[in-house]
Amino acid sequence: MKKRIALYRVAFGLSICLITAACSVSPALRQQAAADSWLSRALSAREAKLSHAYNTCNLRALRASLYAGTTIGTPDGRRIDPVIEARDNICGHLHREVLPGSLTVRPLGDHSALVTGTQRFCAIDASHCEQKGHRFAHLWTLDGGDWQMQRICRFADLL
Repeated sequence: MKKRIALYRVAFGLSICLITAACSVSPALRQQAAADSWLSRALSAREAKLSHAYNTCNLRALRASLYAGTTIGTPDGRRIDPVIEARDNICGHLHREVLPGSLTVRPLGDHSALVTGTQRFCAIDASHCEQKGHRFAHLWTLDGGDWQMQRICRFADLL
């Protein structure tokens, strides 16, 4: 009888250990969550710098954030140089804003990530932006410790 009670206690203890182990987050998952959080913060900051470059007409900073030859792919299939577009159509007329809560960051391998969100370009002198937003996707690649944009896609207008 005492052996049976002891076996029940051991079995109960083992089940508690197994349940605890199953419910706890593994160190690998914690490390992945920390890496994803770091990546999200880093690329959100890069997107903010990109907006600042557009909004201050800092074409040099805009060009520095892009790989050579990067173009914007539009819904109608055109390819546009982002620096020329900023110089000709945005500087002094519009400012870029990414809609709050729309930015998502997805890692792609060890050195790249896809950033998607909704942005709009609003008139500088407008007190309230009435411009429709459109979805965008930016492929960022880590090169020599610096994130640079490799691809830009814009999708159809929203709202």
